[in-house]
Amino acid sequence: LNSGTLFPTMLSAFLLASTAAQFATAWPGMGGRFGDGQCPSLSGRESRIGPTCTVGAHGWFPELGPCPNMKQPDAPMNATKKHLWPNSFTVDWTFQFVADDDDAPSPSGKYTPSTPFNNTKGRTVYDSRQGSGEPRLMTEIYDSYCIPVFGDPASPMGARNDFGCQFLNVNNTAYVISWKSNDKKSPPPAGIPNCCIIGQPFHPPPLNFSHRMPVNWNGRVEGGLSIDWSAVYDKDAGIFAYGFEAESSVPHAFYMKGVPWIANWMYQRFFNFKPDASIPEEFWTIPESCNSAKACPGWSP
Repeated sequence: LNSGTLFPTMLSAFLLASTAAQFATAWPGMGGRFGDGQCPSLSGRESRIGPTCTVGAHGWFPELGPCPNMKQPDAPMNATKKHLWPNSFTVDWTFQFVADDDDAPSPSGKYTPSTPFNNTKGRTVYDSRQGSGEPRLMTEIYDSYCIPVFGDPASPMGARNDFGCQFLNVNNTAYVISWKSNDKKSPPPAGIPNCCIIGQPFHPPPLNFSHRMPVNWNGRVEGGLSIDWSAVYDKDAGIFAYGFEAESSVPHAFYMKGVPWIANWMYQRFFNFKPDASIPEEFWTIPESCNSAKACPGWSP
């Protein structure tokens, strides 16, 4: 594993979207997103970027309102909150972006789209053990299609997702680094920044992130595999759900709503999970293109 050859991915949580007039909410709590003010996680007066409500996965700001922001629906079946991520891991995945809102995952979490969709391969890397004063580090790479969570359809980054991207979460900041689809050495399409910020303050999820998600159930998917699901619902953004294999605690899948002009449903299926991976510290280097990064389109304070 090294920084020159590894292409990780997975969105660390809560990338949900739905329509709000012409604008889409691209994350729970984005309707009440941060304004300029004193940040509890950073020193000094800075502009906060990103969601206010992630049930503690990326931050916790009770002074900014209730989280979740709606009454949660009853779970279809009961399940226990017992699963933890390991201290470090890598995992590969495929991500499907489905336009048809009626083509939704089943209540069990099983999903094989029956309508047209785009998909990308990717990888996630997570490490809670490294970094000088950095409690957790995470990065995710989308090889050919970036996850569509940039809620301004008038911007190039919000209107399309046919480019590759990396989410790099270090120093309590989540950067999005973009490039031409399947060609990391080439710049992204015109109008899409090489690097922008999607969250600040913003940290990777803790090992027990699923324990804080209020809706939990168990379902059977392909081959009769038993999956424990944890979910949270947002009044604007809809569902975010994460599933672990019930017996092994291996991550199985992640699904959520998307921006409707690109993907009403997004489903991420994990494979090749490698716990306790050794990850070199230099892997977390922030590229020079991020030195002057601003908020991503649709995510300005």
